[in-house]
Amino acid sequence: MRITITGGAGRLGQALAVRWQATHQVRTVDTIPLPAGTPSQEHLVGDLRDPAFAHQAVTDAAALVHLVPIAPADPASDLDRLDDATRGTYHLLLAAAAAGVQTVVLGSTLDLLAAYPGAWHVTEQWAPRPAPTLEHLAPYLAECSARELARVLPLRIVGLRLGEIVDESDIAGQPFDGRWLHVDDAVQAVERAVTGGSYTTPATDRAPPVRRAVPVTEKGDPATGWWVYHIPAAGPRTRVPLVAAGAAPLGYAPLGYAPQHDFRDHWTDDWQHPPASPPLPAAPSRPIRKVVVFGAGGPLAAATAPLLAETHTVRLTDLRPLDDIIAEGKPQSEGAPLPTILGPPHETCQVDVTDYDQVLAACDGMDAIVNCTVFRPESERAFKVNCLGAYNVMRAAVAQRIRRVVHTGPQMVMQEPLVGYRWNSDVQSDVPMRPGAMVYLHSKYMGEEVVRTFAEAYGLEVPTFYFNHFANPTTVRTSSEGIDAFTVSWNDAALALRRGLEVPSLPRPFEIFLINADLPHGYASNEKARRLLGWQPRDRFEHCWLRQD
Repeated sequence: MRITITGGAGRLGQALAVRWQATHQVRTVDTIPLPAGTPSQEHLVGDLRDPAFAHQAVTDAAALVHLVPIAPADPASDLDRLDDATRGTYHLLLAAAAAGVQTVVLGSTLDLLAAYPGAWHVTEQWAPRPAPTLEHLAPYLAECSARELARVLPLRIVGLRLGEIVDESDIAGQPFDGRWLHVDDAVQAVERAVTGGSYTTPATDRAPPVRRAVPVTEKGDPATGWWVYHIPAAGPRTRVPLVAAGAAPLGYAPLGYAPQHDFRDHWTDDWQHPPASPPLPAAPSRPIRKVVVFGAGGPLAAATAPLLAETHTVRLTDLRPLDDIIAEGKPQSEGAPLPTILGPPHETCQVDVTDYDQVLAACDGMDAIVNCTVFRPESERAFKVNCLGAYNVMRAAVAQRIRRVVHTGPQMVMQEPLVGYRWNSDVQSDVPMRPGAMVYLHSKYMGEEVVRTFAEAYGLEVPTFYFNHFANPTTVRTSSEGIDAFTVSWNDAALALRRGLEVPSLPRPFEIFLINADLPHGYASNEKARRLLGWQPRDRFEHCWLRQD
């Protein structure tokens, strides 16, 4: 078969190419040429964030091994690495689905489990707990992207969380490290993921086989979906134990992975399992008097700013001058608010949220942040604003010792039936978000996971508000389907954001709130916002659900 390997200039990519060159057609892909003398059947140099190049990379490929999230080409800036792992993965998997790729293997890292003590039996059922570092965020966000795209694309995606890949020369004279994984064992795991393992729920004497409503292969295996396996070294001293990749627990088929290297020569008698990664220092709570608002030129921030100005000193920022947005006089929709210039002591300034230095400066002297930035129609800017912008905001919050960050975004629950909860009722705020493949929602979801990671790692207070349809009660028009079941007025949405600043504390560092009016449809519940924030929507749109005949 033809196999495409991204990150092909890295150690694992090259080891795989050498392993397969006699039996398969191998195409390696990277942003840099291969070192002189490196054997290669075909090597492409380009940027996977370019949809055309992503398509070229997977043309005629039966399998794709995506290693860029754990093997970035040097040099790469922090933002470029995150962009490669999110937008690059997004475009690559869309291209793979269009090209008819059968299996995708995504390289990730076992370091995502380092927050758990090494003495715990951490398996694939344990949630990753990434640190807010590029080394963790890049593979973690690639995992999140692949998992969500596997719900909607005709792809079988196998995530391999690998140990630290080494060979004998790397560890000569070094004390034993339970994270080590010999490159030959890593090659074996990837090979098994590409050519072995059926990724189906096996029959057992405890339960009948699970039947899945998805296309199946000729063997009867599910043809699409997401699986994740932990790939440690051999032996009892690994940082994370070998479980699903070498055995067959309920819900998994084994890869048949059998590591050969346990690094016994480096063991010592006084060895102990390592402790969990230490917690990061949390910023203390403080009175919230000064608030910076990002995306102040948009209608949600425009509705919120006057409310905040009643009780706080506000710094309004946007990519464009607010005076220009006001002079243009083009509301986002009928009845949507436009920004207003607040007099002293309030201030305005231009800030590009994709520029960290500008974001950091805008946060200087502030007690809290409200992030209303958004970009929808085009993937490059959408990922940069919605994901990288969120990363910049959270980095600045930590640097400026700001604990309260109000984050906003679109609801990610009403997607198509196989993805979201469109035909459910009483959908709660704590259901897992389901962004699907829409670039706007997917890029916002990447930003959400960045925000969640920072909030949990640093013990921040981050109320996150999700909306679907805004309306002005005095100008709203209903369609033949009536008013949208997930509607809220601009004023009530603004009130929710203010309550996000005013609430004394939250149960968890990251809390999601679905914000909608008290509509009789029974679709989405705003109970959590009522209970935790004391928020009460005032506009009920009664006239919009009456029949017009």
